Amino acid sequence: MNTLWKILTEQGKKRKLSGLDAKAVKCIAVAMSLYQLAQATFLTIQPQMHYAIHLTFIMVLCSLIYTRTFRASDRASTRIPVEDWIYAAILAAAGVFYCSQMETYLSRMPMVDELSSIEIVIGLLTVVAVIGLTKRCMGFVLPFIGCVFVAYALLGHNIPGILYHRKLLAIDILDQLVYTTNGIYSSPIAAAATYVFMFVMFGSFFAASGAGDFFYKFSMAVAGRYAGGAGKVAIITSGLFGMINGSPTANVVTTGSFTIPMMKKAGYDGTFSGAVTAVAATGGGIMPPIMGTAAFLMVEMAGISYKNIAIAAFVPGVLYYLALLLIVHFRAKKFGLVGLDSSELPSVRATLKEGWVFLVPLVVLVAMLMRGYTANLSAVVGILAVIGASWARKETRMHLPAIIKALEDSARSAVIVSLSCAVAGCVIAGLMTTGLSGKLASLILSLGGNSTLSALVLTAAICTLLGMGMPVAAAYCLTAALCIPSLYELGLRPLEAHMFVVYFATLSAITPPVAVASYAAAGISDANAATVGWQACRIGLVSFIVPFIFVFEPMLMVTPDNFALRSIWIMATATLGVVILCAGLEGFLKRSIPMALRAALVLGGLLLIYPEAVSDYIGLAVAAVLVVQQFSGLKLGGK
Repeated sequence: MNTLWKILTEQGKKRKLSGLDAKAVKCIAVAMSLYQLAQATFLTIQPQMHYAIHLTFIMVLCSLIYTRTFRASDRASTRIPVEDWIYAAILAAAGVFYCSQMETYLSRMPMVDELSSIEIVIGLLTVVAVIGLTKRCMGFVLPFIGCVFVAYALLGHNIPGILYHRKLLAIDILDQLVYTTNGIYSSPIAAAATYVFMFVMFGSFFAASGAGDFFYKFSMAVAGRYAGGAGKVAIITSGLFGMINGSPTANVVTTGSFTIPMMKKAGYDGTFSGAVTAVAATGGGIMPPIMGTAAFLMVEMAGISYKNIAIAAFVPGVLYYLALLLIVHFRAKKFGLVGLDSSELPSVRATLKEGWVFLVPLVVLVAMLMRGYTANLSAVVGILAVIGASWARKETRMHLPAIIKALEDSARSAVIVSLSCAVAGCVIAGLMTTGLSGKLASLILSLGGNSTLSALVLTAAICTLLGMGMPVAAAYCLTAALCIPSLYELGLRPLEAHMFVVYFATLSAITPPVAVASYAAAGISDANAATVGWQACRIGLVSFIVPFIFVFEPMLMVTPDNFALRSIWIMATATLGVVILCAGLEGFLKRSIPMALRAALVLGGLLLIYPEAVSDYIGLAVAAVLVVQQFSGLKLGGK
């Protein structure tokens, strides 16, 4: 029984392939990336067929790249077993059959026209493969959630009370799951197969071009010489990387491997170093102009243009990173930590002269998105700009082997995101076929007593709970499907509702008890994982508060539609609020702050961030007390 439980719950691991196996996987991955490039430029394919081709590639790659269990034999970890080759071939054949019958699926009436025996087999194979392969590469949690919603669709008619739904035939549920765009091929996989994949590819090319070295040197040149310079370098580097790759955990592992030791060497303790890196890496997913994958998923699921999303997210994103920089600065001042030795730092001018060309792809990408070009075309042009930029210097030039490697990495990196989105489609099918989304909305509202604040707290808790251990894409897709209807019932507009969910789905990466980004940082910093997680929550306090504030006062998300003179006041008071909030959290501004004043500063900072006249006046009064205490020598209680 224990063996069966381990097989059902254990995650696989990436194989370290060589020889013919490695070459075969490379060929499949490169073929997938080339197909995606063709589809994004000149190839016209019916959308559902494109999603099916994309998912077929993903399932084949996952079955070849990942072992079935983490404790797989050494041979299974370094070679692809025959049974996995057979499995991959079956999945490929099923995908070919599905695409060959696409005209039939587009013209038939779901749940009315009967499925043939072979279609039933293909449908069952697709569902089982999506669930099983997601378990291989991500573990048990997300597949379990998908299974729960499929089981609810099958058995929910036996549940009394609010969760009851009419009896559904298993064949009809399978029909919705596989042969319509209401299940596996719904909006999450649509985003994964288009915008998300192309920006994953952009990130792969950007990393392969040598731009990462430029980002690091630029961060060192800009912030390294100031108090706590090592911490500020870590924040800037992780933030820049996070905007592009969209994965908090991968970002921590990539940048933290050199920024965390650098922070510890500068005098920060391991717990603080790990927490800062985790928060900085996580924030990239909510920081314009690129916002990792979150913005592009919002485009698909909320129907809001990328331009409007990026503009609206700008002020909250700036407050997020401003708070993090201030926490690091005040900590450095409090403990007398100086900047890095100037002799070890590159100059800003020399760094820009050497690597400014790597900013061109980002400028091109953002400019095209802001001017309304499609995300796919913008990403393709951005990739070409990256290749062109790499040729500015002899040592960074991307020749054919480097380009092929970037194409391979793109497909490999898309496996987890795409399978996550496919399982999210199973959840959506369970919601749509049973009417559960409306019931959940009613349940959240009733538990919250029809109070907006209570319902938002419940929504934030659900987002955090379901996001634990998952990629941002999966966390957002799941929580959006479950929680957005209740927020609409409260009268929230799509922008505020989806941005609220994006924030808490993203922040689940640093929120205990399963704070994957914090735990990854703890492993590098040799600190206690739980302690790093709670420290990250304290450091990132502003990011947990801001979503509530922009729901109640949308003007905090400054857009061309709501910009007015008051917007300048809102931005100014919010910035001041972040300063005194961080001073209260660290207990230092110009000098130490008495404990009696610190709690008042935290409260005053929150009141200033909230854009309302009375709260602003109270916050300003608290700020005035802080100024008097810091510059007059007035003592207010003990330290």
